[in-house]
Amino acid sequence: MVRPASVAASAMTSGKQRGIRAMEVGGELLRHLADAGRPVSMAELSEAARLPLNQVFTYVVSLTRTGLVRRDTVTHRLEPGPLLLSLGLHAIALHPMIRLACDRATALAATTRFGVFVSLWADRGPTLVKYLSADTYVHTGLHVGSVMSLTQSSTGRLFAAYLPRERVAPFLDVEIDRHGGAARRKLSDEFDAMCADIRTQGLARTQGLPIPGVDSMSAPIFDGEGQLAVGITMFGRTGEIDIAFDGAPAHALRALQDASHAAVERRPAGSPEDRAVVF
Repeated sequence: MVRPASVAASAMTSGKQRGIRAMEVGGELLRHLADAGRPVSMAELSEAARLPLNQVFTYVVSLTRTGLVRRDTVTHRLEPGPLLLSLGLHAIALHPMIRLACDRATALAATTRFGVFVSLWADRGPTLVKYLSADTYVHTGLHVGSVMSLTQSSTGRLFAAYLPRERVAPFLDVEIDRHGGAARRKLSDEFDAMCADIRTQGLARTQGLPIPGVDSMSAPIFDGEGQLAVGITMFGRTGEIDIAFDGAPAHALRALQDASHAAVERRPAGSPEDRAVVF
């Protein structure tokens, strides 16, 4: 007698699996919503998915009820819902490099008592995936999912310094283009020099930027291929955290880098941790 579990297992490995078409259509709608990178109208979603508007409406009702989609009560535009965001963060947290960075960030925050957060490069730029508050309250307005400025934050400057320029250029140009003419060229040259200095020091720092009264310092964590995987940022009140390159926070960040590098070096070649951190 074949047990039901065996039948299910056989079906999962079969080349012709039966599925639920409605779920596949719902998945396509979610994909179009994600690809848009902004809140969209139901008409836009209907056009992108090539589905009748009334059919899209019925799917949106169910997707909203489950929390996969959120519909703005004022604009009626659609955006990723809380369940979809939770699933995305869970998927990110499963990546070995992210787990390693988050564990070390937690230990760093406990040891130094400063605030610490972990960030990676996502579709909108440097994005926080873990946030640990300082022992002394520091108002930052930041949270998991916050996107950092490339020019005004130590986190953003770190990614701008270490990632290939073609990846950061579209985001960097938007920030620098706010300054026209000669001012833009001067700022661009100064930023390039700053990025070179970051690579020399191995750390990025800001004082009172992007949040007045808050200083920060960021360090890169590299994957098995020597590419920037995540950034670790320490922050605290101006005057309470030392952001000198020879200060205690800098030493703590460099020690974290060394420990992470040693962990990467100990891994066997081709291990899951060597997968690029791309989201």
